[in-house]
Amino acid sequence: MLRVLLIIFMTLILSTPAAIARDNVACIQAENRTKACPHQLYRAMQLPGMTQPALRCICVTDFASLLKAPTSPEQRLEQLRLKQQFTQQLQHDIEPILEVLKRER
Repeated sequence: MLRVLLIIFMTLILSTPAAIARDNVACIQAENRTKACPHQLYRAMQLPGMTQPALRCICVTDFASLLKAPTSPEQRLEQLRLKQQFTQQLQHDIEPILEVLKRER
């Protein structure tokens, strides 16, 4: 009996809307990433082109260098280049994503 209750409980937990959304949403990350992201963040957000907010995963590791203030002209140019790459990859401005990440710090 306990085993049956445990199976039912696990089925209910794994079929919650958050679990389903987490499994169905691709993480916003660098397109050249080949390994699993070591630091993921799930947040409800509304990106350009979305009609309503939705649960999205962000690979914080890939955006970490954009969250720091540049200390040299070279770092500033590198950040600009990285922002342009993400903008081209995602087909929209990455500032809303950076704002979400900055709020988490």
